[in-house]
Amino acid sequence: MFKLLSLCTIALFISGSCNQMNTSKNNAASDSLANKPAEVKAEIKDNLYGVKFDYGTSQKLTDLMADPAKLDTTKDYTVSAAVTTVCQKKGCWFRGDDGRGGDVFIKIVSDDEKGEEVGIPMTTPAGTNVIFYGTPKLRELSVKQQRHYLEDAGKSKVEIEAITKPKKEWRFMATGVMIKA
Repeated sequence: MFKLLSLCTIALFISGSCNQMNTSKNNAASDSLANKPAEVKAEIKDNLYGVKFDYGTSQKLTDLMADPAKLDTTKDYTVSAAVTTVCQKKGCWFRGDDGRGGDVFIKIVSDDEKGEEVGIPMTTPAGTNVIFYGTPKLRELSVKQQRHYLEDAGKSKVEIEAITKPKKEWRFMATGVMIKA
């Protein structure tokens, strides 16, 4: 009887440990709601992808992109935006409305030692409000890179082949994304 009780205790301990460690790459919030007090659970109804960050105060992407020359590429920003497109391969990037008739590329990067890929749901519809935490970068994209991202977005062959020269664009490397409920 003692051995059976000991085995059950060990099994429960291992099961609880595995449940704490087993978080889905694409769907896991940094903290489990099950471990939060009831008053906090009521406040958290959004979905977090990547690392936890303070998303209480954010700047609008449309405001930041009104004068991109003022962006500090050594600083992390907490930014709110409306999604325009999501990667249809893994959800590893999305584009946010820049308020100027275009959009800004937001790459979701890992900020952990494992280097696991992080993504948002590929079914996230255009117009969805998100808040992300990341660093702006001005990058030159080769023709090959531009075409790759268009393929990931599910664009037509005609649109993909229309890309014939490199271009510079502002991007954000985001370590955390909150999809507002």
